[in-house]
Amino acid sequence: MVKIKPKTALAILSLAATVLMFLLFLPEKRKNSSIVKLNASVKFDGSKFVVSNNDTLDYLDAELTLNGYYKIQHLNLMMGETYTLWPVEFSHINGNRMPEKQKPLQFAIWCRLADERNGYYSVEFTGK
Repeated sequence: MVKIKPKTALAILSLAATVLMFLLFLPEKRKNSSIVKLNASVKFDGSKFVVSNNDTLDYLDAELTLNGYYKIQHLNLMMGETYTLWPVEFSHINGNRMPEKQKPLQFAIWCRLADERNGYYSVEFTGK
């Protein structure tokens, strides 16, 4: 059996800890984490939403949120396209759908863009 001197063992442990710390905190290729304001529009006519992507880029893996709690997830909203959505299509994390009598107050879109940036759009509804 090979015996290692305490000073040598300490040096090996220090070197291993240094390498481990370097690997843990090694700067990754940082993605551009900026948030882009989306050129979208959302209109509510009292019964349905008309969502338009007025941008020249696709909204990928989009999450549409109504009143902060009810969501539709994983949609791809293609550039120049318009989509019709009804409030009952939005669901809470607990599985409940948005109640028909609840008024829409706020609508938001979060998405990923092709260049790996994130996009965001939000609108508040008043008086409806």
